[in-house]
Amino acid sequence: MTTRRAIEFETATDEAAARVVAALDEAFTALARERPTGVGLEYWRLGGGRRFLAVIELADDQKNPLLGLEATRVLQTVIGGAAVGGYPTPVPVDQVGTYGR
Repeated sequence: MTTRRAIEFETATDEAAARVVAALDEAFTALARERPTGVGLEYWRLGGGRRFLAVIELADDQKNPLLGLEATRVLQTVIGGAAVGGYPTPVPVDQVGTYGR
């Protein structure tokens, strides 16, 4: 059963936001290279500022392929150090509609 979780966070500074963006670039490069199965990951930067939103989709909640990649583990560490209040707690989300995807 596929699960989706969302995280939303704001960084304390513009420099911290830039560190998150750089870590995201590394993580998505690693994901494109490794192509782990059973995972979907999307990140948005809101208004080009310091707020971010992500949706993490896992085919098997017990086997998270993101934990096996160095770049995605580093991303978690960067977010934890950059986000106001530390790494955000992922919350379950349910899609109620979509169009044009």
